[in-house]
Amino acid sequence: MKIPHLNPYYRAALILIAASAVLVAIAVLTDRRDITTAAVVISALICLLTGIFLATLSRSEPLDLQYVSLLSVQGSINLCRICAELGIQGNATIIPKGKYGSTQTMQFLPVAEYGGAPQLGETFVSSPDNAGVLFVPSGDPLLREIREREQLVIPPEIAAIKDLITEIGVDVLEVAERVFVAEDNEHVTVTMEGYRLISGCKEITRESPRCCTAIPCPVCSLFACVLAEGTGSVVQLERCTVHPENDSVDAVFNLVS
Repeated sequence: MKIPHLNPYYRAALILIAASAVLVAIAVLTDRRDITTAAVVISALICLLTGIFLATLSRSEPLDLQYVSLLSVQGSINLCRICAELGIQGNATIIPKGKYGSTQTMQFLPVAEYGGAPQLGETFVSSPDNAGVLFVPSGDPLLREIREREQLVIPPEIAAIKDLITEIGVDVLEVAERVFVAEDNEHVTVTMEGYRLISGCKEITRESPRCCTAIPCPVCSLFACVLAEGTGSVVQLERCTVHPENDSVDAVFNLVS
């Protein structure tokens, strides 16, 4: 039988059952046979019944996060390889809906540096000032689902956007134990501690850290989309750093214009 060791309720049940055994052992070894012993035995019985109750109703995680974290990995790596073969070396740039006449939020991957408004409506953009590829960001399905299920409204104030990103990461998606968002001039840094999908990040960075900045995973892409739509600015993923020693990720976004 597979023990759901990741389930905190199951762990609590085991602790309560172990505590009941300890209390019974204390009552037997002391052999006082007084009201204190009776209180200890009653406490042991309560711990035992509560533990059994928790163990019966608890169950393992519905999805193994080790598997879930790897679902989008190869797709990101493959697309990054294709872009590299085409000579595209720029960082992921999110263009919000309404910017430059865009009818939806898009991701533009420039050949080198972002040089301003790309030619919208074309997948392969080629112009003297700006060249690259234009496609729907990987975080778009998540954003649409959250907007529909949670009645998401993205505020225009950067302070409120920071709180919203924290809420999405911790309470809505539950992908991290803690999310901290810091703003420094035109840079916004999102730090996810206890990131539950860290295995996917490790696989991508093992291939190349470039994959994270060119083709970000759906979570980082989602945060970039929220920033872009809220501020109305073009947002570029400047850096994404994985810290496997404490399962944390730092994503630095640049508000371009």
